[in-house]
Amino acid sequence: MRILHTIYDDPWNTWLGGGGSLRTFQISRQLVDRHDITILSGRYPGTPSTEDRDGVRFVRVGTSSSYALSRAAFSIAASSHVAASDHDLWVYSFSAFAPILAGPERRQGALLECFHLMGDHARQKHRLIGLTTSHIESATLRAYRQVLTISHSVREDVADIRGTEGLHVVHTGVDDSCFVDPLGEEDYILYFGRLDPYTKGLDLLLKAFASLDRSDVRLKIAGRGTPESHREIETLITDLDLGSRVELVGSVDEEARADLYQRALFFCSPSRYEGWCIAAVEAAAAGKAVLGTRIPGLSDAVRHEETGVLVPPDDVPALSAAMTRLLSNKDERTRLGRAGQTWARNFTWEKIAADQERVYASVA
Repeated sequence: MRILHTIYDDPWNTWLGGGGSLRTFQISRQLVDRHDITILSGRYPGTPSTEDRDGVRFVRVGTSSSYALSRAAFSIAASSHVAASDHDLWVYSFSAFAPILAGPERRQGALLECFHLMGDHARQKHRLIGLTTSHIESATLRAYRQVLTISHSVREDVADIRGTEGLHVVHTGVDDSCFVDPLGEEDYILYFGRLDPYTKGLDLLLKAFASLDRSDVRLKIAGRGTPESHREIETLITDLDLGSRVELVGSVDEEARADLYQRALFFCSPSRYEGWCIAAVEAAAAGKAVLGTRIPGLSDAVRHEETGVLVPPDDVPALSAAMTRLLSNKDERTRLGRAGQTWARNFTWEKIAADQERVYASVA
């Protein structure tokens, strides 16, 4: 089968590099022996326009002059590419900030991937363009007959908009390299993921950390983001007088990622919205307790009081109290981490790719 997968992001995007792009690549590389797969993504600085990664063909379109222009240019170029492409299946990883326009014939045999719903969060994050985002989301979900999402809680939200017919759920996997035994704990709480202050709740994380009565504990924040997001996080660190206690690690390779997980006290991801949260399951695979928010997606990836602790979103006092609870109880951290490692083994990329391939076959 000839598969065209359109997604603005890819795993090496220096501005983004989110979990959705990692999922797309990991599934595709599992399936290239049986299918001809092209991933159409956006341009970013220092990237080639075409590239082969483990048998998966990447074609990048648009401009790399800035993040905002890159997204806009991708929408235009990808819409033209899809219209002219000859493929057996089009998989469209939807983003309201980089929508692709397609006629009824193209939509007919397509699979729309919707990993999370932004809803009112779009207006909080991008006040002007965010005004139209919820309308774009709902209109797009209704326009496609086949829709895939990655968690049952998000599926319920999507079903409220478009009904359950043609609605599929395939979870997200975790890499084998993440299954490592915990090492001796060091003195830090870990956040790992995209450096998106609003979406990932990094402002909440820093405020909750600042309120802790524990000067002996540090916070490490690792991952990639835009220059603007880096500046926003650095400003928050300065304003909260956390310069000596917070380390911005930046982007890391596979070995350094495993080491960060292995030595952390626990992992914290206080997101405002998620589709799943790959990093939460990666941390569980490394035997670490996870502290997150009780939101669609994350509440599927983390089993409350079994593999981690979930608190209400946008609640700094509750987040701070849960941090204190985990910091003061090593036995509980160990119990949650051990259960998390068992839980994470349900999500190998081989299994996820097989589930995804079955959906591809049914749609095509």
